[in-house]
Amino acid sequence: MSKKYNTVSEFQGYVSKPDPTNTDARYLTRGSFNVLVNDGEKVTGRKGYALFGAEDTTQNPIESAFTWSTSTGTELALRGKDGTLQVYFDNAWIDVANGFNSSAFGFPRSSQSGWWDTSEGIDVLPFVAKDSNIYTWSGCVTTIAGTTTNTITKNGTETWAEARALSTSDKKLIINGIEYTYTGGETTTTLTGVTPDPSGEAANSIAVQKVVTNADAPGSGLTNDIIDILNNQVYVGDFTSREVYVSTNTDLADFTTISTPREVGESALFTLDNAPVAFVVQEQTMYMSAGKSDWYATKIELQNSGSSFIENVTVEKLKTAPQQAAKGKDLTANIKNSVVFISNEPTLDDLGRVENINTPQSNPLSDPIKPDFDSYDFTGGDITYWKNQVFIAVPQEGLVLIYDLDNGWWQPPQQMPIAKFSIYQNKLLGHSKDTTETYELFPDNTFSDKGNPINMQAVFAYRDFGERSLLKNFDEFYSEGYISPSTQLDLTLEYDYQGFGGTKTFTIKGTDDANLFGRGGDGGLGSLPLGHATLGSSKESSDTLKKFRYVHTTSALDFYEMRCIYSTTDTNVRFELIAHGPQVQFSQNQNNSIRK
Repeated sequence: MSKKYNTVSEFQGYVSKPDPTNTDARYLTRGSFNVLVNDGEKVTGRKGYALFGAEDTTQNPIESAFTWSTSTGTELALRGKDGTLQVYFDNAWIDVANGFNSSAFGFPRSSQSGWWDTSEGIDVLPFVAKDSNIYTWSGCVTTIAGTTTNTITKNGTETWAEARALSTSDKKLIINGIEYTYTGGETTTTLTGVTPDPSGEAANSIAVQKVVTNADAPGSGLTNDIIDILNNQVYVGDFTSREVYVSTNTDLADFTTISTPREVGESALFTLDNAPVAFVVQEQTMYMSAGKSDWYATKIELQNSGSSFIENVTVEKLKTAPQQAAKGKDLTANIKNSVVFISNEPTLDDLGRVENINTPQSNPLSDPIKPDFDSYDFTGGDITYWKNQVFIAVPQEGLVLIYDLDNGWWQPPQQMPIAKFSIYQNKLLGHSKDTTETYELFPDNTFSDKGNPINMQAVFAYRDFGERSLLKNFDEFYSEGYISPSTQLDLTLEYDYQGFGGTKTFTIKGTDDANLFGRGGDGGLGSLPLGHATLGSSKESSDTLKKFRYVHTTSALDFYEMRCIYSTTDTNVRFELIAHGPQVQFSQNQNNSIRK
């Protein structure tokens, strides 16, 4: 009668805090990378990333990124590099403006829309660049059909105003690096009164509205580092000043209009106990993180003065613990009805925990991988929320971390050279920490990183099979899952801690017909159906992959604990692990070597 295999299945994510020899065998542990636990509770290789725009290996990293959903229904992907603001247009990244002090631009990241300009009848995008100015851009980017000595005609039937050209002031365009001023024609497809003579510009050249500079706003001598918008009022902060300035809701450069009593929408000035680090909007509150430990929340009270309303705006300090402030301006994110951030501890935390610091607390979201967080340098990192998952870029480590909100677990670290994220046309973009390149992360049918193989490794927790102190052995090990013909998995068995008692390696091949079951598909990249999970091959296996069952036979080797590691390095890798485990039995040998 055959013996039963001691298999484990229904995998539960990744942890690093528990001792790996005292961890539930369903978990992946430290040493795992570039694999995922999908919705089917199977371990799978992740999808890769592909260039989004042209290849550019120039050593100018992307230092900021933002996607602007404009009031006219357009969506504009922006990025900052080498003192230059760029926009994605016509399948390429083009310059909007250059010569800035810094390309670590501050965008109103809590608000995907811009600031409403009543005179123009559109929103404009305010941003800061580590100087004393507030810059705005209308979002006008288009191509021209032709020119005369004093006119510029655009392509298409959309008018210049509909294309977001400014109509009341700052009527300037940039074409091939030359600045042109126009005086009329915004409600048509032809601008008039253009100077200097634009007739030398070629058809289909790109025209971009010139960025407007609001000099010394809020004031001379300030370094504007962060900016955000709430109720059409612009909040501006300097990393070296305790003062936070708030504009009026009708003029983003007006920070001084305050009546007595204060009227609705007038400017304000808050003085915090420490310099601000980050702003984040949630509902009708502007949250401000300051120093190493502080969080503040604005409070707005409307009062009826008889003939009109007056507005009382204050800021209150939240209950916090030491090191609970956000670690950087981009290390905060809105997630459904919450705000999460990387603290200075560091942890991934949420404002709900911070505000209730004196009550019994749940652990930070990052607690299951606390050793990882403690070892990482989050400088220059970023957080975003996409498809019910939290993505954290850790550029100093070359990693992307993923927290799955659906399942409440962490994924193993993903080795990716990402500094900043943005979401554009429902695609997750990753902007390079090393070069002037942007990538689409995890696109369908992409199983390489910019054409390069993905090195994957799934390291499971040690197993002692219910008895830590007695010797065990086995001579058969069972693996089950799904695999494509192009994939080879290496299975490594480590006997005792870190393989002290020996290691053995076996292979699982997608071409071993004797071990494959089901018809599967042709394994081609074009055969994958769309599923809920977007990072791996979560719900694709039954249609496109064949099931494998392997029993690897080996000579029995005594051990106290053992673990298994599945790994592969190749392009077009597709696999899912369902279950694994040995046909274990207790050894007839005694544990005399540890007796004293």
